[in-house]
Amino acid sequence: MKSTLVFFLLFIAGLFYQCKDTIERPALAVQQSDGEALSKMYCASCHMYPAPSLLDKFTWGNFVLVRMGAFMGIYRDGTRYVDQLPAQWIEPGLGGQRVAKANVYPEEPLVDLEDWEKIVDFYMKNAPSKLASTNSSKITVGIPGFESKVFTNKNDILPVVQALAVDENSKEVYAAQYQGGGISKFDSRGKKIDQAKNESLVVHMLVDDEQFVSLDMATRYASDNPKGALDISRSFKDYKGGRKMASVNNLMRPVHLSQGDLTGNGREDFVVSEYGNMLGALSWIENISDDSYKRHELFVDDGSTKTEITDINKDGKNDIIALKANSDEGLDWYINKGNGIFDRQRKLRFPPTNGSTHFQLVDFNQDGKEDILYSNGDNGDYTPLLKPYHGIHLYLRENEEYEESFFLPLNGVYQSEAIDFDQDGDMDIAAVSFHPDFANNPQESFVIFINDGADNFTPYTIEQHADSRWMRFVTSDIDSDGDIDILLSAMNVKTPEIPQATAMKWQSKNEAIVLIENTLK
Repeated sequence: MKSTLVFFLLFIAGLFYQCKDTIERPALAVQQSDGEALSKMYCASCHMYPAPSLLDKFTWGNFVLVRMGAFMGIYRDGTRYVDQLPAQWIEPGLGGQRVAKANVYPEEPLVDLEDWEKIVDFYMKNAPSKLASTNSSKITVGIPGFESKVFTNKNDILPVVQALAVDENSKEVYAAQYQGGGISKFDSRGKKIDQAKNESLVVHMLVDDEQFVSLDMATRYASDNPKGALDISRSFKDYKGGRKMASVNNLMRPVHLSQGDLTGNGREDFVVSEYGNMLGALSWIENISDDSYKRHELFVDDGSTKTEITDINKDGKNDIIALKANSDEGLDWYINKGNGIFDRQRKLRFPPTNGSTHFQLVDFNQDGKEDILYSNGDNGDYTPLLKPYHGIHLYLRENEEYEESFFLPLNGVYQSEAIDFDQDGDMDIAAVSFHPDFANNPQESFVIFINDGADNFTPYTIEQHADSRWMRFVTSDIDSDGDIDILLSAMNVKTPEIPQATAMKWQSKNEAIVLIENTLK
C-alpha cells in the first residue's frame, strides 16, 4: 500500500518518528558497546526486534538499513552520507508539508554515526546471503468438490480489480476497477447489468438492501495528502447518480472499512483503517443521523489495514479488533468503555519484516471463542524476497490471550479465510497469494487447504492459477444452492520478480474474475 492498495503494502523499516521523542541518547558506556547491543537498544525501541536472519544481506544493506537510518537522522544519498534528507524522499505539496511538520525525519541525528555504523556492520555480518526456502507442500491442480470457470466477460472489466462485494440478498456482485473503470455490477451468473463510471479509487464496499457504502483511497501512490473519502448512499443507483446521504472526507489513504453499532444507540457506525504513508490513523466514524457523521481517532499511527467489530468481553458493548501492518506490526483489541472511549490492548506482536496482510475472526475449533486466522505475505517494499516465515497462522483464543495452533507456509499470501466448504464438520482454508513463487511454484497463487478433521491440510489449486495475478476473493453462496462458493479477482500488474512470459500470458487471457463453484450441492 505504500505504492498502491496492495501492490506495495508495507515499508518494513517502519516509522521511527512514532516513538523517537521518547528515546534518549544512551550513556557513553553503552554507546561504546558492540553492534548487537546497540541494535537491540535502538531497533527494538519502536517495534519488535528484527533479527539479522529475517532478511538477506542485499535487502538489509540496500533498502532497510538506509531507511531505518533516515528515521534516526542518518541520511544517505546513494553511497555517501549527507547532512540533510535527500529532497526526492519528500512528497511535494501538502503531503510533504504534513510530514515535515510532524518531524518524521529528525533534523539532528538520534544516534551517533559511529554507533550507527556498528549497527550496520552487525546486520551485514550476521544476515544470511540467501534466505531458506519455504517449506511448502506440493499443491495439486484441481480442487475436489469445486469447478472453476471464468465469471466475467473480458470486455466487461479489466483484470485490475481493487475490490469485490456481494449483496447477500440479491447475489449481485460489485467489482471496483482502478484504471478509471469505476464500479461494475454483475448478476449472479456474471452478466454485467450496470456500471458507475468515475475516476475514484474504491478499495472497499459494503452493500445490502439499505445502503451502498464505498471507501475511496483517492490515490494509488504513496501519499500523505489526506484526500480519501467514505461515501454513503441508499443504493447503487443513488451512488451512480452522485446522490449521497453523507460523505466523510480528508481521510488518510483509507484501505478498509467495518460497520457496527459502537455507541449502543442502534445506529451503525464505521471503523476506517487509514493506512496512510508516513502519517495515518485508525479512526471510527460516529453515525449521528442519516446525513451526519463525525470522525474520531482511535490511534494516531500509520499502518492499520483491517478491523472487525465484535463484543470481545461479552459486556454488551461492541469492541474493535485491528491489525497493524507497518513498523510495529501486531493485532490489538480496542475495548469499548462507553462514551466513545476505547482501551487499546496489544494482543499479538510481529517483527517489522512480517508483512502482515489480513486476519479473520473465526471460531476455528468450535469451542465458543473467536480465534484469529492471520496471514502475512506482503512482499512489495523492496526487490521481492521469498520469506520462509510467510504464510497462514491460526491463533486460538485462550481466555484473554491467543496461542498459536499451526502455521501453513505460503509465499506472498494476502488473504485467507476458514470455512467448512465440504460441510464435514471441520474448517478448510482458502487463500490467495499476490507474491507466490512465480518461477518454481505458481500454484501458490490460489490455494484451498482441505482439512482431514485433525488439522492436517492438503493443498489444491484451480486450473486457472497462472492465467492472472490473483489478489482478492469473496466467499458467498453465489448460486443459492446451500454451499459456499468463491469469487476470485485479478490485479495484473507486473513487479520485478515476475517472468516476462508470465506477464504475457496474463495479457493473452485477460481474466478478471473467476467463479470457484462448490459442487457439493
